[in-house]
Amino acid sequence: MDDIKGDEIMLTVFLKHDQSQPLEEFQTKLDDRGWWENFPPEGVEIVSWNVVMGVGQIATLKMPPSKIQAVNVALEKFAWGVFRTEVYATYDFKAVRERLARESKARQETGEAVLPAGANPAEINSGAGGGDHPRLPHNGLYMEQWQAGNGDATPYEAALGNALEQIFDAGIYDLPGIVKGLNRMGVMTPDGQAWTEAGYAGVMEKLGR
Repeated sequence: MDDIKGDEIMLTVFLKHDQSQPLEEFQTKLDDRGWWENFPPEGVEIVSWNVVMGVGQIATLKMPPSKIQAVNVALEKFAWGVFRTEVYATYDFKAVRERLARESKARQETGEAVLPAGANPAEINSGAGGGDHPRLPHNGLYMEQWQAGNGDATPYEAALGNALEQIFDAGIYDLPGIVKGLNRMGVMTPDGQAWTEAGYAGVMEKLGR
């Protein structure tokens, strides 16, 4: 994704207070260990550092991947015995969230999927159930008989199937979006009526018999 740039990674470090030690005691231990001078190690940037009541401190660090070992060693040398530590690899999701929110709003307004610039829906098709994606193996799921039908498709069924494939390839999987897509493409129900959310399941079940 173009939203995430650069070669640096982030780590979120939970520094959980040992509640058996009063504040003055563990602050003295941190001073004796040289905590404030040695953590984070050189070359590691502090993005944020917050106190969470009842938990301890949460620090978010940014660094090149080569600094992970230095961070781990610094925690072992200077934090253990005072803090219980948990570390999680993270990344900045704010730009991604803003893009997804814009795309969601556009889908709700138009009933169409909004793909990133230059994206090809075929490239992100997982081939679910078929295992034809180069990086995603067969998922072991198969269609029930009523979903697959039991013979050659009629011209109408073929046209409907092609329309549904185009809708799914565009990233639309919710019922309102599918119904809007079919009506927008001019593919009517077998009775020549516009599709409705209430009638969609019944028509699909009849066609699958």
